[in-house]
Amino acid sequence: MFLAAIVAAALTPLQIFSSAEDAWETRTLPPFVAFDTAITHRIAGGAVTQGSEHVILRTFDHWCSTVEIDQGVAQPKTSRGLNCLGPAYSPLGFNISSVYPSSTQPDPFVPSQLPVIAHVRAIHYDVTLADEQRIDNAPVYHLILRPLSSPDHYPLRALWVDESTFQVRRLTYAENPGGWNATIDYSFKPYGPQAIWWISEIDASWQPGPHSREPAFSSTLILHNVSFPSV
Repeated sequence: MFLAAIVAAALTPLQIFSSAEDAWETRTLPPFVAFDTAITHRIAGGAVTQGSEHVILRTFDHWCSTVEIDQGVAQPKTSRGLNCLGPAYSPLGFNISSVYPSSTQPDPFVPSQLPVIAHVRAIHYDVTLADEQRIDNAPVYHLILRPLSSPDHYPLRALWVDESTFQVRRLTYAENPGGWNATIDYSFKPYGPQAIWWISEIDASWQPGPHSREPAFSSTLILHNVSFPSV
């Protein structure tokens, strides 16, 4: 921790952020990732329901196939198509701006063609170092991000960056779908002998708009059986 403190003192929060982007850009994903999720939905002051979902995602264009089985529902829900997104339409990864079907922003899963992409992306946020924490026994920098403009388009609000590798171990998005205020936390870890980084858990909470009578609710998705099939 003493050495990490020296490094932290030598690096500005913006430099840590840029190093995290560089580390993300160097990640190499196979063409497909498959996983199961155990899903828990909680309504504020009310019911808790369970579900599960099997997902196959094509990493180079976000096409995905899903089969979801929810508690108390007789038939599974299936879907196939492009632009696979997380809760509240959040990006499935470390993305600087929101991903929508018409978006032309760089793909979060492949290296950018812009040679200085980290510096280009970083100017969209004011970045501060909140503190240093530990995730899975690894020391991390906890960064707080404030969008300099267009907060709906630049949803990142926090990053937890590994102090030794600059890998993103956790991040927070803020999204506003349909008048709701949603906060989504993604956790990441390496899988398999090749240490391929992928999502390990998603925690999302929704707060209704000021004039809505809908209750707040939250969801937790725990990933397991993560694999990287060839087809």
